[in-house]
Amino acid sequence: MNKIQELFENESDRVIKSYPSIYTKDDVVLLLANLRTSVLTEALELKNQAKTSISEEQFQEFSTDVSRRLERALNDGTIEPIDLGSAEFTINYSNQIEIESINCDTEGITDELVDILLDEFQAKFGKFITPETE
Repeated sequence: MNKIQELFENESDRVIKSYPSIYTKDDVVLLLANLRTSVLTEALELKNQAKTSISEEQFQEFSTDVSRRLERALNDGTIEPIDLGSAEFTINYSNQIEIESINCDTEGITDELVDILLDEFQAKFGKFITPETE
């Protein structure tokens, strides 16, 4: 949009700096035609920039990076997938301790996955994000 504003200002400056102070209808029509062409060209460029598309290759790379980061977080202990506090044990006949049940910490995994998704999406596709307008 700044470019369109600049186009109007440039045309206005040309009129102010031009030698004759009286303009014919043809001069004004020519000026408006040139300005219209410039504005439409700039608007088309802005529209083309607004179009966003993500290739399949980019999406595959994104999903691979997310998967690898989640796997690394699970392997290095950043995420604890098991809720150790929920473990229930029993002692069997040969005095061996057996785990009866243990819960998975899905909330911790989900929270970490959300963080990873947001980080990776911002890194790969942040240029496509536009600020919200009111």
